[in-house]
Amino acid sequence: MRYKSLPLITIAEHLGDVSLEGDPDTEISGVAGLAEAGPGRLSFFANPRYTGALAATRAAAVIVPPEAQRPASGSALLRSEAPYLAFARALTFLLHPARPDPGVAQGAQVEPSARLDAGVTVMPGAYVGAETVVGAGTVLYPGAVVMERCRVGRDCLLYPGAVLREECVLGDRVIVHANVTIGSDGYGFAQDGHVHVKIPQIGNVVVEDDVEIGACTCIDRAGMGSTVIGRGTKIDDLVMIAHGSKVGAHSLIVAQSGMAGSATLEERVALGARAGVLGHLTVGAGSVVYSRAHVTKSVPPGSVVSGNPARPHARQLRQDALLRRIDKLMERVAALEAALKNR
Repeated sequence: MRYKSLPLITIAEHLGDVSLEGDPDTEISGVAGLAEAGPGRLSFFANPRYTGALAATRAAAVIVPPEAQRPASGSALLRSEAPYLAFARALTFLLHPARPDPGVAQGAQVEPSARLDAGVTVMPGAYVGAETVVGAGTVLYPGAVVMERCRVGRDCLLYPGAVLREECVLGDRVIVHANVTIGSDGYGFAQDGHVHVKIPQIGNVVVEDDVEIGACTCIDRAGMGSTVIGRGTKIDDLVMIAHGSKVGAHSLIVAQSGMAGSATLEERVALGARAGVLGHLTVGAGSVVYSRAHVTKSVPPGSVVSGNPARPHARQLRQDALLRRIDKLMERVAALEAALKNR
């Protein structure tokens, strides 16, 4: 990664909500973990289990919570109520933009009726279909495919192998990682005896602003209408979102999770890794679905659920505790039965 070289005071002023303790002219030219960091490197401390690593770090500066002790090496500190968030913003500030130069490269294919706004980059092997519009500053990396009549917003990134099928829509600042498919046909078939008859999938997918979609994720187009991914949502790798599903704004969907057709996540829902939601169900706003939970009925807003089938997490923990005691309980039952027989 390429970093800018900046004095610590410049970083502190950019973050705004931190207090600086130490030399404001300390030069920062990169980031590293507490154990690996040395001169010129910025690190962060947010988890008490790394207190020892903080004490021993040789980082030039560390972003820490207000109560943290200064390292023995005398590292400068940026104290913040949210050190992890402050580190994320500092890292973004330090990084040099990695976008390639704008223009249509030799070996790219852009249909004559497509429209590319100012500053679009289409790299070798990328394709833009007929009547598609690509917004200013967007980058299509090698092998990215945007088919006909699509709308792609400003400052999007489509990495190698990303596919946007016909008539789908991306908002502004959407990041689509490698080998994502958006707008593949939904799994829709009618039964004719023993024959499965394909139902044409005539809807699309709408991805709103500031969404990030992890590698190898698939989002199916709706049979009719739109599959919708709400603004600010972050989707991990290897996620499956079926036709007609709705994902509310600022939700989180972790790796290998899946939503069946017409399922709905309201705003700010979090699905843990390998969680599943059955079709036509709703997970209410602000809910958390733990890893490997299987949602088989709709979940009220603000719920925390786990298990298979998913149930309130506190109840699941009680059941797990009982299961861990079942051997001893069986031994007690056997002893009681034996005592009754011998009376």
